[in-house]
Amino acid sequence: MEGGGAMIRKAMPADLPAIMEIINEAKVTLKASGIDQWQKGYPNEAVILQDMAGGYSYIYLRDGIPAATFAFFYGEDPTYKVITEGQWLTDNPYTVIHRITIKGTFRGQGVLGEIVAWAGDESRKRGYSSMRIDTHPDNKSMQRALQKAGYTYCGHILTSIGDMRWGYEKLL
Repeated sequence: MEGGGAMIRKAMPADLPAIMEIINEAKVTLKASGIDQWQKGYPNEAVILQDMAGGYSYIYLRDGIPAATFAFFYGEDPTYKVITEGQWLTDNPYTVIHRITIKGTFRGQGVLGEIVAWAGDESRKRGYSSMRIDTHPDNKSMQRALQKAGYTYCGHILTSIGDMRWGYEKLL
């Protein structure tokens, strides 16, 4: 994606310091907000390097400045197989955005919406008709942003380490 000074591209190992700076800033912000998300050493450099090796790690640049990072996956996520307190909107194949975070100075500027729009375009190109994402139950700002971006709250899922998250789905 390019245009209006914004660009999304696959992340490269040279991007790791900028990505970790954005992630570590988010960890501090979450902790200061009393949100127990990303407070157990995750995500770390090893996770991001694994995402890069798999071709899943992306960086969002605005006017050349790293402003956000996320992982984008095509296909089934094992943590989404079981949902409680609700149900997914579809049983269709889907794409997933994980580990999305926006640098503080770029929050509230529509970055998440731009990333979701890009992911929707990429999903449709490959024949997917929905996207899923999850967030911490206490992360109200992310929940508002997801709803604004067209996601619907669907229920509770468990992460691979057993933490409960709220699952969302967006139809394309």
